Amino acid sequence: MKLYSLQTGLLGVNSYFLVNEKNNQAILIDGGESYKSIKKAESDLGVKITALLLTHAHFDHAGNAAKLQNEGVKVYIGEKDAEKLSNSLNLAGDFGRKFECLTPDFTLFDGQVLDINDVKIKVISTPGHTDGSVSYLVEDMLFTGDTLFNLSVGRTDFPTGDKTQLFNSIKKLFAFDGDYRVFPGHGEFTSLDFERKNNPLVDYD
Repeated sequence: MKLYSLQTGLLGVNSYFLVNEKNNQAILIDGGESYKSIKKAESDLGVKITALLLTHAHFDHAGNAAKLQNEGVKVYIGEKDAEKLSNSLNLAGDFGRKFECLTPDFTLFDGQVLDINDVKIKVISTPGHTDGSVSYLVEDMLFTGDTLFNLSVGRTDFPTGDKTQLFNSIKKLFAFDGDYRVFPGHGEFTSLDFERKNNPLVDYD
């Protein structure tokens, strides 16, 4: 399996392609807003996107979801964020952005293990940025959406955000055994060990 990434949309969302090289099928994590960029990457990589895994429902991460679903891509999202894909809590209206509403194909719960394209993906509930935010664990890779960033954490001032929940989610991730590569929803990649030691915004008490 190979990992490819690109930034999409005005807010610079990190979109990730997990590619099974045996069949050239790809799992897309957070499709962002720029449909053309995602389709160009799909073409350039010579892969076919079969699944879209969303870390949460905000428009900058889920803006492509309806278009991709219409092409047969299966859309996955945490169970508490599912309804946000069809109401104002995706925040598109607040930012003057258009958003095609949709119903996801699958809703996810904490601890669930997915098997997509022969790739095992563990779902980790990490509320705080939204109440339905999830992270995805794939081998030694942790996709944290807008929960954990390089030397930062996600905002909690949007609807359903909660600072206490976010810090509990960070502590939950930090309690994992060993180190993991961390691929956040925005900004630079990092590692769990580095964030355990250096992240300045987590209240450890």
